[in-house]
Amino acid sequence: MKKVFGPDRPGRGRAKAAGLFLSAFLLSLVLLPALRAPAEQVYGFIFPQSAQTYLTDADLQGLSAQLLCYARNEIFARNGRTFLSDELQTYFDGQFWYTPLYSPDQFSNDNLSQIEQANVRLLLDAEEALGTYTTDADGWSHQPVYDYLLGEQSAGEQTDPYYTDPDSYVFYGSDQMVLTKDEIGALSVQELCYARSEILARHGVLFYSMELQDFFDQKNWYWGQILPEDFPEDALNEWEKANYRALYDEETARNGSEYLTDQPGYTYSDVGSYAASGQPLVEESGYIFMDSNIRYLTREEIMRLSLQQINYARNEIYARRGCIFQSQELRDYFSTRSWYIPMIPAQQFSEDMFNEFEQANIRLLKECEYEADPNGYQLY
Repeated sequence: MKKVFGPDRPGRGRAKAAGLFLSAFLLSLVLLPALRAPAEQVYGFIFPQSAQTYLTDADLQGLSAQLLCYARNEIFARNGRTFLSDELQTYFDGQFWYTPLYSPDQFSNDNLSQIEQANVRLLLDAEEALGTYTTDADGWSHQPVYDYLLGEQSAGEQTDPYYTDPDSYVFYGSDQMVLTKDEIGALSVQELCYARSEILARHGVLFYSMELQDFFDQKNWYWGQILPEDFPEDALNEWEKANYRALYDEETARNGSEYLTDQPGYTYSDVGSYAASGQPLVEESGYIFMDSNIRYLTREEIMRLSLQQINYARNEIYARRGCIFQSQELRDYFSTRSWYIPMIPAQQFSEDMFNEFEQANIRLLKECEYEADPNGYQLY
């Protein structure tokens, strides 16, 4: 592969669909109605923080029995439980963050963390004090809950310092899917150069071109420290290799040569951000251990995994609880999971957020990882 390293501001976001894989970040702590829902439906959490902080009586002040009931069951729904109540099931089926995994008989309060168990008790006590809400009664409606979510909505700002805007890439996802001919063909020659250089920049390659180095230095995902001559091609996966070759071939075929960087008066103002519509590298809804939060894993099943998979399986437990990872590798991996809703910075995690199964499985997975390799798996 020929290395062309050879842009002052991020892409202008010509294709907002580039946020496919990280759209969950934009919704992490903000209740956004009608963003993905029809007019009669609203997405969001009644209590976004009920998985990581203890609710208080003050938090519940003024809530109706129906809202208290929904908020209590929201805790179960966040953990993948299904419901016998049609009213509750249809409500949670309509939530972007809900992934039904377990039937009621597969689930118990023991599957909840200490914080969640305490919040369930508090919500139930408050509901019973008002008169227990009866689901599936004649004429039931989700509208009072939607009205509450609408009232609680806040525009909010992104506070995650590790958040990566998909529009800061020419092609977010070029490391996870093969770009199509039409997608590549829509780029200018300059963008073709930037898009293929971006594949290398994602791996920390430095650039001899001041134009490219300045461009990538502005990206919060860029950590350039590898000289071009020290970068091994094997560090790229098959998707990245194929995309680099295709982008380079299109660039040279259309331009007659490589795009010439560092020309006087160069600008990045015409460099956009584009959606990649190919097939993702991984199945977005997949788990390594779908049930690692409701049962004890065994050493035998863990040791059949690769070192990388063991590490991912351990962090999967954190991801299920909404952890925002500092490692870009983990952020990239879990952002492709439809069930992943990043909400809690890693430093704010405590053992109280995990149940006994999760705590035991985290310990065992870590033991197995370091048994397989004394240095463990090295995340980028």
